[in-house]
Amino acid sequence: MGDGTAGGAEVPLRDRQHAEVERVLRHSTLDPFGILGLATACTADEVKAAYRTRSRLIHPDKTDHGQARDAFERLKRAESELMDDEKRASIRAMLAEARRELLAERQTRPAPAGETPAELEAAVLAKYRAIMVDIEWRRRQKLKKSMADEGRVAAREEEVALERRRKRDADKAWEDSRDDRVNSWRSFQAKAKGKAKGAAKKAKARPTPY
Repeated sequence: MGDGTAGGAEVPLRDRQHAEVERVLRHSTLDPFGILGLATACTADEVKAAYRTRSRLIHPDKTDHGQARDAFERLKRAESELMDDEKRASIRAMLAEARRELLAERQTRPAPAGETPAELEAAVLAKYRAIMVDIEWRRRQKLKKSMADEGRVAAREEEVALERRRKRDADKAWEDSRDDRVNSWRSFQAKAKGKAKGAAKKAKARPTPY
């Protein structure tokens, strides 16, 4: 952070606050170390100290910068991630992987001439961001596919449930109409017997030919 001086002159607090807000916002949310101004080998105590110092400058209640709240939220998120031992280790591992991939690529595509250590670190960070964006894209694609699969399963389940309801309703309708069917059958049988008796009477009444 420095001592608040520039060229031996005290830098006004407001200027330092605005400069810190803008510095934080220049860093990607994927770079919590950069947001807190820490090396990747930092300890939890260093994370806590850096957050305490920087949050005093950019807290929305302390400065009138229009984007102070966004910067403060970014700072708070970075502190939360790096205070978690597992997340801190995971970010370090991904940065190390980005460095390995970058150096492997440079076996066939050399680094820019005169590249400084700071420029190398910026290139590593850019590679890290690209990896994280790719991971996020794959995660979203997987989630999208999973949701589509779940949608198809849900649609099939709904179709099966609807078919069951239709069968249940048809069975109920069939059962409800049972008495009507029985009565109709009895009526039909009665009419058939009546016709048979009538035919028999007519046959008896008909004279016997000689």
